[in-house]
Amino acid sequence: MLEIHDLVLGYGAAAAVRGISLHIEQGEVVTLIGANGAGKSTTLKGIVGLVKPTKGAVVFEGTDVVGKNTDWLARNGLNLVPEGRRVFPGLTVAENLDVASVASSMRGAELKAAIADIYNIFPRLGERKDSLSWTLSGGEQQMLAMGRAIIAKPRLLLLDEPSLGLSPKLATEVVRLISRYSRENGLSVLLVEQNARLALGSSDRGYVLETGRIVAEGVAGELMDNPDVRKAYLGS
Repeated sequence: MLEIHDLVLGYGAAAAVRGISLHIEQGEVVTLIGANGAGKSTTLKGIVGLVKPTKGAVVFEGTDVVGKNTDWLARNGLNLVPEGRRVFPGLTVAENLDVASVASSMRGAELKAAIADIYNIFPRLGERKDSLSWTLSGGEQQMLAMGRAIIAKPRLLLLDEPSLGLSPKLATEVVRLISRYSRENGLSVLLVEQNARLALGSSDRGYVLETGRIVAEGVAGELMDNPDVRKAYLGS
């Protein structure tokens, strides 16, 4: 599904990501954890071309996508939900979803069915479909941001800090909803998350990033039992 080989990313002369390699299989939820400044968000931006790699390859479904623009990536099934949600505050929930569907070929009954699916995944959005998005809670805005990303049924979804600014209860609900959707629909997910316990508990595999390098990887449960990971990221 996605293969990253020796990826180097930076801002100016400083390298924020230093030659990492990772892969995601069809239908997997994979998490990338690490401290602030480790290079997690930069990795996601490098995958979608918001930060240009200075070295390495990003291969999505057999195609090296380095140099492809974000519109091309979205049309071909790779979507990013950036940190900070970034919904359109002056539009209703339903209008936000309509805008997100413009880039797809869905129209009429197909589009209505796709929007109905979003309301099934995130029932709160259905309850508030006529509300302006600025009136939504932080958790509801995060659900809307994810709903906009998955309305066109991408094959790979990149999530950047979906729990940021949310209460522990809402953060757990948001992450577990998308994890369940992945398992039910075969959606691959790369999750960047500061809350390592929540991320690993909702993922199949994980990678640990420190100062731009991957220092550990494995099945999520094994990483949770790793003494170094527990000490550094799980508070025990």
